[in-house]
Amino acid sequence: MSASSNSRAPMGKQRSAWINLASFIALLLLWVLVTTPIGGKPFVAPLFLPSPISVWDTFLKLLQDGYQGKTLAYHLGISLFRFAVAFAVSVLFAVPIGLWMGMNETVKAVLDPPIEITRPMPKLALLPLLIIWFGIGELAKVVIIVLALFPILSISAMQAVRGVGRRKVQAALALGASRSLIFRRVIFPASLPGIFTSIRVCIGIGVTMLVGAEMIATSAGIAYMAMSASDFLLTNVVIVGALIMAVLGYLLDLLARALENHIVHWGGKEG
Repeated sequence: MSASSNSRAPMGKQRSAWINLASFIALLLLWVLVTTPIGGKPFVAPLFLPSPISVWDTFLKLLQDGYQGKTLAYHLGISLFRFAVAFAVSVLFAVPIGLWMGMNETVKAVLDPPIEITRPMPKLALLPLLIIWFGIGELAKVVIIVLALFPILSISAMQAVRGVGRRKVQAALALGASRSLIFRRVIFPASLPGIFTSIRVCIGIGVTMLVGAEMIATSAGIAYMAMSASDFLLTNVVIVGALIMAVLGYLLDLLARALENHIVHWGGKEG
């Protein structure tokens, strides 16, 4: 790679960062514009869309007073706990199963049909059934998130294995490598970029499913706070909750990117 190409790469990243910042500022200005009183009243009534300043004041008030007797940190902690448990269970079980399916046709023939059947099912429609099976505690909420993430992670891991170049495996076999060594040194490293991509996709899906899980039979959580506030037309609280969930998903995605850049440092550099 030439020196000019190396110099252009940081400039391209810097340009993208400025464009991202400009896009965010443009959205914020649009929000301010439609909620600022012009000629006596704003373009959008505060009941439907409060101003950014009003939302910020509500956020500070929630930090100080909490919501329905529980602190904002408690609501956030409960949501993070549910997401973390469900996401960890999904990754720890779905990824190994997907790798196994990708390497063994018999395992794929046995496990692929039930996974493919459950994948398009509307998971939130199963929530009442899960409550009947597991009760109204945390287990049903964790299971509904796992059901949404498991098929995506397992199928993505399987496809990542099947996408590994045969020449790499054949070259390792020709050099006398065992199958376990080929998996550790060739197949698994080559599959990691695809696995991390599915993990990042599942972060957004997991946050969305967390919102659905907290809509029923719970008394704590950020999504619960927003849904409960909507019953009383507390639009400010609803927007605070939605923004917290959006920031949570974004920060988790940044964490996944950082882990990917650290672990899969060879990504995009293979010839």
